[in-house]
Amino acid sequence: MNRAPNLGRLGPNIFFAQGFSGHGVASAPLAGKLMAEVVAGTAERFDLLARSPHRPFPGGQLLRTPSLVLAMAWFRLLDRLP
Repeated sequence: MNRAPNLGRLGPNIFFAQGFSGHGVASAPLAGKLMAEVVAGTAERFDLLARSPHRPFPGGQLLRTPSLVLAMAWFRLLDRLP
């Protein structure tokens, strides 16, 4: 995982931006601006980031679900602590 946002296209007029990994305050406004540029007809900067490679989840499919369950339990516990 490179902890960078994932931008891309699902279809001719369907765009996405996801995976801000806790750093959305800094990068979400830029992603929004790039998506607005695409809608306005300028896609160069968006396409540059959309081509960035994103590594798969460490541990692959085997550890993805157990890791997610463990992380959710951990943060649920932290939410309940004073």
